[in-house]
Amino acid sequence: MEKRKQLDMVLIKLDSDFQPWGKRSREEDYGPDCSYNCKHFLKLQGDLGKDWGVCKNRHSPRRGLLTFEHQGCKFFEETNDFGV
Repeated sequence: MEKRKQLDMVLIKLDSDFQPWGKRSREEDYGPDCSYNCKHFLKLQGDLGKDWGVCKNRHSPRRGLLTFEHQGCKFFEETNDFGV
């Protein structure tokens, strides 16, 4: 089985995640997700790091959890470190 599908199978989904993972609507409760360069999103190594990581924000309900970059949370904080 493809690694990405395996990760999706073990992914913990929370009500505070954007739909389709949780109950938050992007239209009604818009906010950026981890793909917008959240400073608390630690990307996985290798190819999976393009979409997957772990949240390290102590205020986020996703803290310490495997996270798909588009799940989102209300505690997004942008970083200016683009790894350049």
